[in-house]
Amino acid sequence: ANKALDAARDAGTKANAFLALARAQLLGRELLKAVEAAEQGVEAAKKADALTQATAHQIAAKAYLATFQVPEATAAADAAVEVAQGKAEAAALTTRAQVCLARDKKQEALKVARQAVSLFKEGKDQQGEAAAGEVVVRGCLAAKKGSEALRAANEVLAIYQGSGSEGESSALLLLAKTKQALGESSEAQELAQKAVDIFEKKGDRQMQGVTLKQLADICLAGGHNIDGWQYTREALECFREAGHQRGEASTLCQIAAAHVENGVFEEALRIAEEGVAMCRERSDRPQLGATLNVIATAHVGQLRFARSDQQEQQMNWKARLAGKEALAILQSVGDRVGEASALKSLASAFLNYGNAAEARSKAKQAVEIGKEIGNKQIEGENLLLVAQTKIHENKEEGARLARLSEKLLREAGVASAARNAGDVHDFIRGYGSAPKEAKKKGLAQPADLKTDITLDMEDTKHRLAYFHGFTARSVRPRS
Repeated sequence: ANKALDAARDAGTKANAFLALARAQLLGRELLKAVEAAEQGVEAAKKADALTQATAHQIAAKAYLATFQVPEATAAADAAVEVAQGKAEAAALTTRAQVCLARDKKQEALKVARQAVSLFKEGKDQQGEAAAGEVVVRGCLAAKKGSEALRAANEVLAIYQGSGSEGESSALLLLAKTKQALGESSEAQELAQKAVDIFEKKGDRQMQGVTLKQLADICLAGGHNIDGWQYTREALECFREAGHQRGEASTLCQIAAAHVENGVFEEALRIAEEGVAMCRERSDRPQLGATLNVIATAHVGQLRFARSDQQEQQMNWKARLAGKEALAILQSVGDRVGEASALKSLASAFLNYGNAAEARSKAKQAVEIGKEIGNKQIEGENLLLVAQTKIHENKEEGARLARLSEKLLREAGVASAARNAGDVHDFIRGYGSAPKEAKKKGLAQPADLKTDITLDMEDTKHRLAYFHGFTARSVRPRS
């Protein structure tokens, strides 16, 4: 794309080169660079033909969506529809439908996407029809129209069925994810396996690895953890055989993150460090940021197992070091979800360290990101961290925020995280009165396996409480 840009002489060629560069940056998750290239493409296209102008606005809309700049994406999509002519109109409508979904306008998205499907059918453009059909599926799922989503996914598969092409593999995965969303996990796994088989028969190890990763995600989401782990390892082997380092680094990060979820922190760190080395060697900043954040999260998870204050401080320092580098990288590439995740890791580390003010600052920034991008899970998880910083300063406010966190997490459909928030709420409300009650009751009851509260009253500096993976620290300023 850069070579094409250097060789460009007229407005149309220059615009197309900028747009190719924007597509490449989107694929590489260099999102801010993608926005910049797309905007340059739109500017260059002003002196080009209508098709180039429409394409430029569509790419810009996708880049804006990737960075959660919804008003800008809306304006770009509308501009694309306005200038599009003939076959380009269907593609522009597909982009508008994607923007409508991002704005939570489900019915409008479905109406526009179905219009695009009809136009693509008239023009006998199967690839476009499939792309618009995928938006219909997503819209139906968002609108809780399961049977319509299933019908639309089957229609997309019918376009490619029996071709043994990459399109058929993508359609099978779309149908698999639709089945998964409707709770049919076994059928979803079977369909995804068929998608893998297409590339296995062709001997395309790279694409086999890509589809195996998606098969693994479907298995893990459906509770088939053993199968999920096996397919992830197979994906890693495929990428290594194909010499596809980006896929290998991404899979290493996925495996490390899964180890963190399962509490196997040492193994997570070993695998993540291997991924970090690969990312640094390839200068893959987006993946480096994501993997460093896994390292930060693993170090935070290790804190409860520290054998001494010195070891705890060392683990915490490593968590903050990795978290700060991850945050800087993810901010620089425009990854808003990754940025929020890094802020959460840092907030957790500072909370454990006893720096309530810094923990609160980082968690509040993540809460704001959650609000901006409409992600209630991010908002709820980080609001819970804010609540924990309030336990000494304003216990009632802390309890209120924890209850609000629980509500947000339930609305986000994350039941286990909502229960965690409820546990933290109960702990904050009872903080300060527990010792008195314990004296009245005499011997304590056996420890709840799900809630492990560890007290460390040395110098009355802090109190720790771990709730299902969340950490509540009742902090006083360190001397």
